[in-house]
Amino acid sequence: MKNIRYIFSIIVLCFVAVSCDHNELLTENPKDFFSPSNAFKTEQNFVSALADIYLDNRNNFYSSSDDVSNYSLLGADLDLTYTRQDAVGVFTNEYFDWNTFNADAPFVSKWYGTFYQLIFKANTIIDRIDDITWDSEEDRDAIVAEARFLRAHYYRLLANMWGGAPLILEETKAPRFDYTRETRENVYLQCKADLEYATQHMYTVDQVPGGRAPKAAAYHVLAEVNIQLGDYQDAIDAASAVIDGGNYALMTSRFGLFSDFQWRGYDYIGPDEPWGDVYWDMFRKGNFNRSAGNTETIWNCQFEFDVVGGASTDRTEGNFGIERHLGGPIYWNGGQISDLNGVRNVYKDTLMGRPTGVNGATDYLRNQIWNFNGDFNNDIRNSKYNIQRTYYWNNPESAFFGTPWSEATCNPAQVERFNGGRINQPSFKKNVELKHEAYKVQDGEDNSDGRIFKDWYIMRLAETYLLRAEAYHLNGDNGSAAADINAVRNRAQATSVTAGDVDLDLILDERARELHFEEYRMNTLLRMGKLAEYLRKYHSATLENGYTIPDHYNLMPIPSSEIEANKDAVLEQNTGY
Repeated sequence: MKNIRYIFSIIVLCFVAVSCDHNELLTENPKDFFSPSNAFKTEQNFVSALADIYLDNRNNFYSSSDDVSNYSLLGADLDLTYTRQDAVGVFTNEYFDWNTFNADAPFVSKWYGTFYQLIFKANTIIDRIDDITWDSEEDRDAIVAEARFLRAHYYRLLANMWGGAPLILEETKAPRFDYTRETRENVYLQCKADLEYATQHMYTVDQVPGGRAPKAAAYHVLAEVNIQLGDYQDAIDAASAVIDGGNYALMTSRFGLFSDFQWRGYDYIGPDEPWGDVYWDMFRKGNFNRSAGNTETIWNCQFEFDVVGGASTDRTEGNFGIERHLGGPIYWNGGQISDLNGVRNVYKDTLMGRPTGVNGATDYLRNQIWNFNGDFNNDIRNSKYNIQRTYYWNNPESAFFGTPWSEATCNPAQVERFNGGRINQPSFKKNVELKHEAYKVQDGEDNSDGRIFKDWYIMRLAETYLLRAEAYHLNGDNGSAAADINAVRNRAQATSVTAGDVDLDLILDERARELHFEEYRMNTLLRMGKLAEYLRKYHSATLENGYTIPDHYNLMPIPSSEIEANKDAVLEQNTGY
């Protein structure tokens, strides 16, 4: 009997062994966490997947860490700013280390990988769009269009910065080690195809909530891509679709929550006075969205204080620290500095918060661009409301209260900070909060800790004008280019330019005046082939230390780690690295 039971057990085991599907046993079927296989079951799932890309965009481009690397695309340690300077000609904590820059630089692997991670997410949405039945074909196409816009947005950054790049247009479902690079032109052509689809099917600004890109954003990027392809008339047409489309206009009059704001001024003396201008208004909290009457915003990044997912709820979450890094001069010695008599003054005010001087403005940004056409005192973008250049002793107990800070009135032990240019650095008020949502610090004082709690522009109409001016110039029509540049300059009350003034350097200077710390300056310099030239001309550490900046810096290197991991094909490195 035992033998019969034993034989029967062997038969059953053999039957199980031959009948089970080993692959099925090994196939992971997640039931309690999301994966691409179970995350796209409803139309709202696709909207959520897009929201996840926008969240990653905000976290990676603006607020993933309290570090200057957050702002490496915006101009940190390029022609606009240098990283920390402790004394004249002594630069510390340089971000790029341009004298030794190579394929192992943190910037290279960070952004190359980030762009492809975001492209992967866009591809997943596109590939799975028909996993469900849609109630509306229009809604389906709009989701695909938005995903294709985002894919093109990141691919044009890759092409601008690296040249040719692997072109991946489907969801990656298994590891690959055989990537090869498409030509730069082919990457742009794919961007153009995606963007032309997007301009046909994306929703317009009145149909999408703040933070999501509308159709105009696709036209804006299409204008840039067409410039890169040499399709200048197509670039003009794409930009014109935004400029002349009826949904957007430059802000030319005071508006928003603080248009009637009054303040005593930086010296703290005398009665309150009207404060600000239209450029200042554009960067006040609550004024970034169309709902605030801002017709210039095309696409912006959303921050919400004390809201889950809002990015600015505590010091450790990954806050928008642009004030801390690009806002202005140093916050030093607990926010205090002593006058000649040893009386301490608090180095902050209602318009400053807590800048730390991590980045200082280059002479190009501090002076050179503002002296154009003798407009230093005319251009409102350089007004006292928008760039503070003079600081005052602000303690009423100080014998120097209300007078400008200077070496002569400063504690001798702190004079070196003036000599190093860190205390008397300009403070760029676009990067500064007017009234902070404060943290409570240990001494009970409210303190922003250098974070701001307002939205930020990704694209706005002034840049579209400058893109069209670039296309007009390259198409041989400097008269029309000058007219577009003047549309931006007239709002700033700056002297008009003539057709004879127009060249790419003028356009880059105007972009710096209008879009400093908004545009992806690294992307702009690389796509125009100007990075090496502008580092040699304007980068502070390069000028002080005599760094050799080779022309091959006009393309970024493919990260060494990507080349090494790509074992089944050759991922070619850019020349010079």
